[in-house]
Parts: sequence; structure tokens; C-alpha cells
Amino acid sequence: MAKKKSKNKKGFRKKHKKQIKDNYSFKEMDMTFEGARDFQQLYLSAKQFGFSEPKFEEAFQQFEESYKQYRALKIVPDRFNHFFAKKGWIAFETLSFPLMESCVKLAEQGKPDEAEDALIEYFTNREKVNFLATRLMALEEFRPRRTLMINALEDHFSGRYHASVPLFLMMIDGLVNDFENVGFFAESVELTVWDTIAAHDSGLGTIAKIFGRSRKKTTDEEIVLPFRNGILHGRDLGYSNVQVSSKALSTLLALRDWADAVKAGKKGINKEFVPPTIEETMNQLASSLEQLHENQKEREYMNKWVRRDLKVGEDLPEKGEVSDYAKNTPEKALIEFIYYLKKKNFGNMAKLISNSYLKGTTIGKLAGELREIFDQMKLIDFKLVNVYDTAPAISEIEVLLEFERVEDQTLFEVLHKFRLCYEGENGDPVARGYKKAEWKILRHTIRDLEYSHLKIKSGNLKG
Repeated sequence: MAKKKSKNKKGFRKKHKKQIKDNYSFKEMDMTFEGARDFQQLYLSAKQFGFSEPKFEEAFQQFEESYKQYRALKIVPDRFNHFFAKKGWIAFETLSFPLMESCVKLAEQGKPDEAEDALIEYFTNREKVNFLATRLMALEEFRPRRTLMINALEDHFSGRYHASVPLFLMMIDGLVNDFENVGFFAESVELTVWDTIAAHDSGLGTIAKIFGRSRKKTTDEEIVLPFRNGILHGRDLGYSNVQVSSKALSTLLALRDWADAVKAGKKGINKEFVPPTIEETMNQLASSLEQLHENQKEREYMNKWVRRDLKVGEDLPEKGEVSDYAKNTPEKALIEFIYYLKKKNFGNMAKLISNSYLKGTTIGKLAGELREIFDQMKLIDFKLVNVYDTAPAISEIEVLLEFERVEDQTLFEVLHKFRLCYEGENGDPVARGYKKAEWKILRHTIRDLEYSHLKIKSGNLKG
């Protein structure tokens, strides 16, 4: 018997509330997997008549694992918001998926408090927050707030929540105001953006209403949500705790994904998914199967990869000319970058940044960003400390850098770790030696260098 649609008190059918899993991108993926399953059934039928193709066997085996991962990826954001949005946490694109998945499982087991403990632990971990924070500080509209952000993070990590919470709330409101001409907590603000996770109806818009609730009574009782009006208007005096600070920080970091979607032109779109034709589906399947086969070949190559055992000062000089370093190595690429930095050649420096960061920008804009980062720092000297291959496509290089601060000619040293990726034209990682690619520097590690400088300047780190 067909299930009857639920009705409201007036007898009208309730309007279906769209979930994150209904996003356009997920609908596209649904169709792709559905087509792959149809193709798999055709192949199994053909096998009964003697047709066999090892390439397809490998591809379908990978397909099952990919489909399992996709199903979790599709379901978890909705489940996460279901359990935690009212508590002040929302899913967003760059939030750790294993963390969200783990929290959902804990909540389903009746352990929501343990899940919140895990979220607080994540957002009080310097290393884990640093990546998200540097992404936010790289946003053009956020740049005037970078020094303020550095200080707010130091207060947060040091347990000075009385200081970090108001700063996070101010930056949340201000950043949205720069885009929308109204703040995050304004009644008229529209934070929902098409085909997103952070800016889905159940995300930022939901917690904006919760955090923006009217708080008319002065109280010193401890609160666990960052009520903007109560805190900034001096009514909620019991806000200084790790829960409130972590939730405010999480919301601020989620705004980077919202801002990316707005700048990509997704705001105001309401495009519905239209299923592709049979011909388009078959072409897409053929391309996907070919890519799966290519991925398998590269995976086999990666399994044979051996990490280099390099000692600075023996296998390569701690300080030399670019020509002193082996061709097509991460250390040669970094030395090039350092010499361009000494010459203030920001255009050539930009060409050595990972291609994955060039989406939505240009070499010229990136050069301008690098100029802004190093404008107040003059490189005086350097030496390599350690070169370590962490993965087939990733190397980390530790360098001792000596700078002169331009404003007061003060010298300071930074022991900094650069992270480089061996990648193709589209910014996709490639196992070294598998095919022609180039070593590129990941931009967030350069932002980390600016982060260290700002901490020294503000007195939070010794020079």
C-alpha cells in the first residue's frame, strides 16, 4: 500500500523540506552511480555469454568501495546538523569529515556529550584549526581582520575566552556585513546559498537565528551558546568558557566556505537537477571507467614508492645556488622560491604556488597577495634544516629563515616548514616519477609563515 503524504492541521500537504543530500551536486553523483550500476548489470549479463574484460572487473570492484564512501559522505552532513545545529555546531565543506562521521555515530549511540567533547577538542587543537584559520585569513575581504584574528586565536588557545568570544562574534558580524551590507545576526540577512553545505538552510541560517536570540535579562549563569546580543550587550555574563568560544570559532571558520560560494556566483541560484540523456550517461561512464583504470595503475605505482633518506649537508647543501640541487625535486623548487623572495620577484614566486589554489584567481592576483604577505619582511639569509618525503606526492622541507622587519629594521628568525606537492596542470597530486608533473608549494604553508610573523610582531612569540 502506498504511503500517504502527511498533512498539516488545515489538511494541506506539508511542503518537503530540502536536505543537504538534495543538493544539485549530490543529485549529479546519484545519477552517475545509478548509471554505473546499470552498466555493471549489463556487463554481468554479458559475462554469461562469455564476454570478459579484466579492466571492468577492477573498475567495478573500486566502484563498490567508492559508492560506500559516497553514501556516507552524502548522509553525514544532514545527520550532523540534525544532532548538533541546535547545540551550535554545523557541517561545512572544509570541516573534517571523519570528525563529523564520528560525532554522528556517537549521537546515534546516545552519547551526544561525548560527541561535543570531540568537537571541542578539535577546535582547541592549534594544528587542526590552523589550516582552516589560514584559509579564512587568505580571503581578501577578511584581510583587514588578520591581526585581530591572530590575537583572538591566541586568547582562545590560551583559555582567555572572555577575550576570544567577543572578537569572534565581531568578526562573524563584520565579515558578513562586507558581503551583504547587513550583519550575520540581522533579521533581514539571507545566508542560504544554492548547492552548498555550510550555507544550506539547516546550516549558517539556522545557527544565526539561535545565536541572535534576544537576551533581555542580565545573568551570570553559565551559557553554552554564543548569544551575540546577550554577550556584546553585557547581559550574558557567564559566556567565558571553552564551549562558547569553540562554537563561535567554528561558525567564523565556516564562513570561508560560505564566502567562496557567494564569490562563485551561487547566491540567488535555484537550479534544479535535470537528468542527463542516455548518450550523455554512457559517455560519462566510459570516461569514469577509464579514469578508474588510470587510478588503479597509479595506485600500484605508489605502492612501490620508496622514501628518500636525505641528510642536509651531506646529500644536498644546506645553502646553495639553485643549480646545486637535483632537477625535478622539491628542494630545488623551494630554493627557487627563496631566491625569488630575496629579489622580491613576486610574479615568479606565484608561479611556484600549487595550481589547486589558482582556481578563481590569477597569477597576478596571487603575486599581489605574496607582495602583501612579505611587504613588511625582508629576507636576509636562509639555510635548509631537513628534507623529508612524507608521501609519494608530498615533501616537507624545514628551513631556518632570517628576516628584517622593514618598519624598525629588527632582525628575527623563523624555523619554518614548507609543504610541497608534486602535481599536474589541474593541481591533482601525482606520485613522483609516475608521469610528468611539477613541484609546487602549498599556499597555506606560506600563510603559516605570515602567521608566525604576526605572532612575533604582536608579542605572542619571541623573535
